[in-house]
Amino acid sequence: VEKLSALGGNTFRCGGAFNSADPEGQKDIPMTEALSSAVEKVLAHEDVSDEHAALKAEVQKQWDEYKNAGSTTLFDTPEWHALQTLDAGDYEGNVELVRTLTSHTLETLHWLADNGVEWTDQVSTVVGALWNRSHQTPNASGADIVAALETNARDRGVSIYLDSKAEELIVEDGRVVGAIVTNAAGDKVTVKAAKGVVMATGGFSANVEMRVKYNGQWEDIGETVATNNSPGATGDGIVMGEAVGANLVGMKWIQLMPLNGVSGGGISGYVNSSLYCNKEGERFVAEDQRRDVLAAAVLAQTDKLFYIVCDSKEAELRGMTPEILGYMVQNGLIYSGDTIAELAENMGVPADALEKTVADFNEAVKADKPDEFGRTTWENTIEVGPFYAPSFSPAVHHTMGGLEINSNAEVINTDGEVIPGFYAAGEVTGG
Repeated sequence: VEKLSALGGNTFRCGGAFNSADPEGQKDIPMTEALSSAVEKVLAHEDVSDEHAALKAEVQKQWDEYKNAGSTTLFDTPEWHALQTLDAGDYEGNVELVRTLTSHTLETLHWLADNGVEWTDQVSTVVGALWNRSHQTPNASGADIVAALETNARDRGVSIYLDSKAEELIVEDGRVVGAIVTNAAGDKVTVKAAKGVVMATGGFSANVEMRVKYNGQWEDIGETVATNNSPGATGDGIVMGEAVGANLVGMKWIQLMPLNGVSGGGISGYVNSSLYCNKEGERFVAEDQRRDVLAAAVLAQTDKLFYIVCDSKEAELRGMTPEILGYMVQNGLIYSGDTIAELAENMGVPADALEKTVADFNEAVKADKPDEFGRTTWENTIEVGPFYAPSFSPAVHHTMGGLEINSNAEVINTDGEVIPGFYAAGEVTGG
């Protein structure tokens, strides 16, 4: 049952990347000193809980065995994936749920392939993934995943109802047995389930009222902050679940994506050879920071807006052809200039300030040391014109809270007990 006119929700909009430890896919990826130090750093973190300590001990044993074997291939295991996930989430995650996720990713990747989803041969790191374990669909689109699964479902006789919105769950004798649905004709229909009801309705990024109600992380997450989500992400499943006694967890945590296009164009999501500047033409943050740090810094700038400045060699490195760049410039999707001063004029920022910012950035690149903002990721200077700069502002990207579930995806009520017949998966869940 899908309330919109097409299937897929945020999966349809996503970049089609899937993270999993994969010995076969990762066999040609080298282990570097920097990656080794990342493992050591996470392993050195103080114990947060007994569950975290046990997981850390498992990874430590794996890491020691890896080093003793003298391997030069990338180190990765489901347990390391889990530990890294906990660390990246400031240890707020439910260890059991994280373990369940990472211990089944590889079989899920293969299951998706068996059901028609194609993956490229290259395993890499998408922005925010933290490790070389990202598998990618050929068109870098989640639409590939949705299309394959829809075809498979229809071939197996699954009935799919579009423009049909679930309004409330039906409970009989303490068990969730179905839902009341408003169908495409506007009629209310009662749907009964033979085995169980699965709630997979996504988060509430597109529901401003809910964002404001639950937000415990950001100063302002109301109308002034956009979302890059599907308009269907309005939290319906959370509301329906709560109405039948489901417990909600982690609702205050909301992730912002800093790179939400304002001008409409872009060169790449990589930070190695680009700088971020505000409307005053000045840098304001270490570009290689976490999303929440970047977003918070941008929200403190004039009009909550920033630009990503790069040069022609960076654009060429990221596969931008003259035709694509010309189209974006001509249609106002990115700003450009043969000189930094000309770029600044077209951006509407002070030329002297931007010239100094770029010059200081280039010196930092050459020094290859942490700068005043703490940035450590450096590659190329910004010196070869023409120069380019699209503009961005943060958008609500992912609501992390939702229905509490256990490792069997059974929904838990406010008394800590399983709600019979009720399951949930994806962004509608928390933990």
